[in-house]
Amino acid sequence: MLSVKLDRKHIENFDVVLFALLFLITTLGIFAIYSAGFDPVDGKVRNFWLKQFYFLILGYFLFFAFSAIGYKKLVKYSYVLYALGLIILAAVLAMGHEGKGAVRWISVAGIRIQPSEFFKFIWMIVLARLYIDFTMNKYGMLDIIKKLFIAMPPFVLVFLQPDLGTGGTYLAVWGIVLLFIGIKRMTLVIIVTSLVFAAPILWTHMKPYQKQRVETFLNPEADPFGSGYHVIQSKIAIGSGGLFGKGFMNGTQSHLKFIPERHTDFIFAVIAEEFGFIGACVVILLFTGLVFRIIYVGINSKESAGKLVCVAAGAIFFFQFFVNLAMTVGMMPVVGIPMPMVSYGGSSLITFMSILGIVNSVAMRRFDSPSEV
Repeated sequence: MLSVKLDRKHIENFDVVLFALLFLITTLGIFAIYSAGFDPVDGKVRNFWLKQFYFLILGYFLFFAFSAIGYKKLVKYSYVLYALGLIILAAVLAMGHEGKGAVRWISVAGIRIQPSEFFKFIWMIVLARLYIDFTMNKYGMLDIIKKLFIAMPPFVLVFLQPDLGTGGTYLAVWGIVLLFIGIKRMTLVIIVTSLVFAAPILWTHMKPYQKQRVETFLNPEADPFGSGYHVIQSKIAIGSGGLFGKGFMNGTQSHLKFIPERHTDFIFAVIAEEFGFIGACVVILLFTGLVFRIIYVGINSKESAGKLVCVAAGAIFFFQFFVNLAMTVGMMPVVGIPMPMVSYGGSSLITFMSILGIVNSVAMRRFDSPSEV
């Protein structure tokens, strides 16, 4: 069972810096969602921010709960969590709710949740267990193939929803963990070459709207009022913010509804328009600081499970933040990946706060002997 064993040493090692970054980012998210929900026509604010606030309270509870639980206990039961996660992902395909051409949500007690988001937490724990026996020897092709079998089922189940962005996150995090462990040079060459040749096959199996996103990324101006509309309006909003922005709740592109999905995928455009280049830089610095803090915790862990948990957690935050930022400014195709803890979405919020809870668990136990559980 997942019993809680805390002593004074653990409490004293609570990572205040990690928590401060968490608090600043989630607070920023609430204000950004509040502003994104403001309608200047009737002067009312849609209740997205209030729903997010309720999930934020739950997120803080889970952050402290997972901080209290020894992370190695979760790693020990990771394959059980993995199996349960796959069952739930399969259930989404069988009985999930369809929205915007995808089946990604199921209802629990009247609340719609997205299991593929929760699986990111499980994925971090599973990767720590999968590679816990790593040594200084770099991985060859046979080693990678053996580990690949456990990586493919969740990717396939999420790809079928279809949700290429989230499925891609699983594979990207898996790849980053592999790079941390080390890959032989020839093996890396073979992998990169295989991916190049696999790209046309993947293209033929993509949905029409997914292909359109790639084509829009290459030339958004070809369809400015259709598929290219999102990115064009987002870039206009970011550029119009100037150095200091237009002020809180004074953004025109967002409040006049030129930016679609402004409270979710394109929340960064709202922030950049209202707080300008300075505000955008603050967001980037906060996430940069968060990723570096996670890696710092991993470096100071005495055993491999703690290090791998932090590498996987840092990879999840880095990849998802970078992709969201890049698609907002037109550097990558729009793939529906929200900004961690800033974009609206209860499933995503409590998942990322739970992940940080596990990272804090590693920090609180960094002076424990490797044999301690």
